[in-house]
Amino acid sequence: MAGSMPDTVVKGFNIANKLRINYVFACAGFIPFPDTNGYAEYVDVPKISTLQSSSPWIIEYSGFGISYAAIPTFLGCLPPSRIDVVIPDQTQWPASLWSQLDARDSVHVNGPRVNSLGISSYLRDGLQSWSDSVGNFADVYRGLPFGSTILLKNLTEDPSSLNFQILPNKAVTEPGLFLSSEELRTLWGYDESDMPSTIPFTKLRRLKQLSSEIILVSVSDETKEEAVMVFKSTRSNPAKTYHEIKMLLALEPAETILGRPRHLVTIPCNGSVCGFLMIYYEGGNLEDVLSARRLSGTLIHRQQLSWALDLTTSLIHIQKSPVKFYSDLRLDQLVLSRRPDGSEKLVLLDMEQSRNVYNWAPPEIYYLEWIAELGSRAYARARDLPKNIMAKYQSILDRYLQSRDFPVPLQGRKHHYDNAANGWYWPWLTSTPTEQDAGMVYMLGKALWCLFEGIGDADVVLGRSGISDGQQRFPEFKRTSSELQQLIKKCTAGAREWGDGHIKIYRREGKVFPLGKTGLHGEPEGTFDESKQAVTQFWRTEMQKAEDFVKARMRHDGNEAGNRDLELLHYLQRPTLQEVLLALKQYQGRAIL
Repeated sequence: MAGSMPDTVVKGFNIANKLRINYVFACAGFIPFPDTNGYAEYVDVPKISTLQSSSPWIIEYSGFGISYAAIPTFLGCLPPSRIDVVIPDQTQWPASLWSQLDARDSVHVNGPRVNSLGISSYLRDGLQSWSDSVGNFADVYRGLPFGSTILLKNLTEDPSSLNFQILPNKAVTEPGLFLSSEELRTLWGYDESDMPSTIPFTKLRRLKQLSSEIILVSVSDETKEEAVMVFKSTRSNPAKTYHEIKMLLALEPAETILGRPRHLVTIPCNGSVCGFLMIYYEGGNLEDVLSARRLSGTLIHRQQLSWALDLTTSLIHIQKSPVKFYSDLRLDQLVLSRRPDGSEKLVLLDMEQSRNVYNWAPPEIYYLEWIAELGSRAYARARDLPKNIMAKYQSILDRYLQSRDFPVPLQGRKHHYDNAANGWYWPWLTSTPTEQDAGMVYMLGKALWCLFEGIGDADVVLGRSGISDGQQRFPEFKRTSSELQQLIKKCTAGAREWGDGHIKIYRREGKVFPLGKTGLHGEPEGTFDESKQAVTQFWRTEMQKAEDFVKARMRHDGNEAGNRDLELLHYLQRPTLQEVLLALKQYQGRAIL
């Protein structure tokens, strides 16, 4: 059934993967909103019917509604081949399918919830018709290189007429891109005994995809006993995977941090490493567990405090190691496991040292990232940025990098692995150890708020949704003691919520509205034009704050900071990780648990 363009005033605007640059990122404040041929304005109309598929293809995960982990279950046991189905952007779907296939909601929904959307049944039916028409499909599918793509160029009214195209993954044979275990060992200067053993991905049995890069697999040992493990892999950009492996190998063991890889996973045709195997923690990730236990009344304060201590000691352990810093702390990076005595412990995952989402990253980090997105072609998210804007922020960026003795111009993201000591995410790399400590404390403060409030995420994320959407937003306190509230406030000094309040735009399911006109809690809904204006104004205001911050930091570096500069450098006011640990232990000693 078609989406429609009503005669009444359109409220909010619909999101699409292609439109993320028009509201999620800083460039949204400086580029025109594109003509989407009615997509951004469409209003849902009643569906003809609810699509329900009986196809033996299943969908386990999606990325922004354009990439799907679709599995042909009729082929029986399969290795984790990372063969994704890729489809056009939502703005390119036929208008008659926007409502029927839940176009705008396909952008923010990932994981198993994607199966509640019309696009899931549509693709499953289309894939079944297509695979039935391919001669010797089982042999064709099983013979595809690791990380290949099944491409759909156009959507049609009838899913049985969809024409998919197989694109074998050529990246796995690109010279110098994917490296062998021996090549990695040589780069890292390790002995053979230091390296995990290797196993071909074809020896693994695929069980379930948990996220874009994480698949649950079954592994058989020499005794034919099967163990369930997690396979983390990359389809085309192995540099960050190799960096994470190196960081995990560099860490001294700690019971609250993911241990060294159990195996490196290889591609049989050339022996190159495409990922690694790690322990599967059945207790689930904290993003899901917290909300579920709060709602069921099973959250125990003693346990919450124990988790807080686990996380803090994990960050200190990392800080004292060659890894040095942890940059992308969120609750979906934390999983539960059990100690030998049966008590639950919190285990920290993911050592990529990459960027974080904005509602978790410290402002001193995302300010720098935004400066680069507007001032560096290598990091620009939009091609049509005005030249004067690019020139302005390039000048600011270059001056900042020079003040930190960092190479100018800023180099782009690495394609081939170059064995960087601590990765390539430059806002953290240009930060001093003291600033890195303060950045980790900020994210820890957000995590403490979630832990003691029992909320799975600190805020609504513009680009994806979760089970905590619309429940409670940082820094609203309902369940946290006054003593811990003060600690959290100190840790999160500089958070926009303490000064300007929440970000001025709000994603309500698949639409964006101005803050205060979201249609929730009795609020009116902002119009299409008001929503676009709110995005522009918000990002321009944020970029002025980013510019002021960077200039204040440079003056501080040069011992020329005035009182106003010091007010902008909020991270100088935060406690250290060690001070947070001491405060939590003192609270534990006084609290009646």
